[in-house]
Amino acid sequence: MGKIHFGYLITVCSEADEKCPTTFPGMGQRLRWDLEDPVKFTGTEEEKLKKFREIRDQIKWKVKEWVDNQK
Repeated sequence: MGKIHFGYLITVCSEADEKCPTTFPGMGQRLRWDLEDPVKFTGTEEEKLKKFREIRDQIKWKVKEWVDNQK
């Protein structure tokens, strides 16, 4: 740590945001995308898989939206 500059630190759930250090060497801007943690979802295996895919798709669109706004 501290040898590579990270322009952005993006956390995707409140638990990750709480556990991640508030600052560390090489960190630029910190962003928080508060998404549901699919691991905490309860249901059948099929429902759990559907939830993971839903959150995956949310992350995909958040990244796309963020990249588009950086232009």
